[in-house]
Amino acid sequence: MEQLYSSSQARSKLSVSTSTFKRLVDSGKIRKVTPPNKKQGMYVKIDVDKIAEEMKPFSGNARYRNKQRSQNNELATATDWQKISDLPAILKLDLKVYQENIVGDIGLYISWERKNPKITMISFESSNREHILAYISLVPLPEKIILSILKGERPELSISPDEIVTYERKGGYTLLAESVVVDPDHPEQLNTVLREVLTYWCRQYPDRYIEKIYADAATDHGDMLARKLYFSPLYNISDRAYMLDLKKPGISKIVRNFQECLKQKALRASFHEEKATSKANGKTASSGGNTTNLKV
Repeated sequence: MEQLYSSSQARSKLSVSTSTFKRLVDSGKIRKVTPPNKKQGMYVKIDVDKIAEEMKPFSGNARYRNKQRSQNNELATATDWQKISDLPAILKLDLKVYQENIVGDIGLYISWERKNPKITMISFESSNREHILAYISLVPLPEKIILSILKGERPELSISPDEIVTYERKGGYTLLAESVVVDPDHPEQLNTVLREVLTYWCRQYPDRYIEKIYADAATDHGDMLARKLYFSPLYNISDRAYMLDLKKPGISKIVRNFQECLKQKALRASFHEEKATSKANGKTASSGGNTTNLKV
C-alpha cells in the first residue's frame, strides 16, 4: 500500500493554505485516495514530497508567512455603515496607511454623514469596533458636481451637505469614490467592504441603482486602487480621473458578480410581474364568465 498523508499533514509539509492545497489536488499534481472503510481521503506521500522539494528554492520564510497569514485570517470581522462615533478610528487608520496627518474638516464629514448615513462602509474587528481594517466612502452627488471636482475646478472638501444626494428617490445615482483606505496588514478587507456596498445596491435594484462611480486618484495609493478595480481613465478630464460605468460588462470578478446579481433580480422581478399579470387576467376572465352565466 502506498504511503499516505492526511490533509493536515500534507498542508503542513507544503506550508500552503487549504485553497492552494485543493488546487494542487484538483489539478492532479497530488493524488487523492480513500482507503477501504475510511471516509476521509488521504494523499499520496511521494506526490506531496515531490512538490515540497520543488518549492524549496522559492519558499524562503514560507512557514512564517503562512503562520502570520493564518493568524490574520482568524480575525473575526464585521461590516457596517459608518457612524459619527467611528470617525476617530477611521482617522487612526488613515494615519497608519499614509504615515501623515491628512485630517480634513471633521465637521464637514459629520454634516455629510447626517445628510446621508450610507456614504461610508467600514470593516472592523467584530469584538472591537475601534479597530477599523478598511473603509470606502462613496459620496452620491449630481454628475455635474463630480465632473467639476475631477477637472480641478473645486476641491472635494468644498462639497456642502446640501449637494449630497439622499437615497429616497427611485432611479439612478452617480457616486464619487472620496476615500478607499485599507489596513496594509489586512488587504483582503478591501474586497469585504466592496462586496458589502455592492450587496446593498443589489438589494435596492431595480428601484435604485448605480449608474457610474467616479474617482479622483489624488495619491499613488488611490491611483493603484482605481487601476486594480478596472476604473477607466478619463484623460480628457485629468490624469488622475477615473470612472467605472456599471452598465458595461465588468472586468473585475467582484463587479461581474454584482452585475450577475442585478441580472438575477431583474429576471425574478420580471417573472413575478408576469405571474401577477397572468393571475389578474385570469381573475378578469373568470369574473367575465360569471357575469355571463348570471345573465343567462
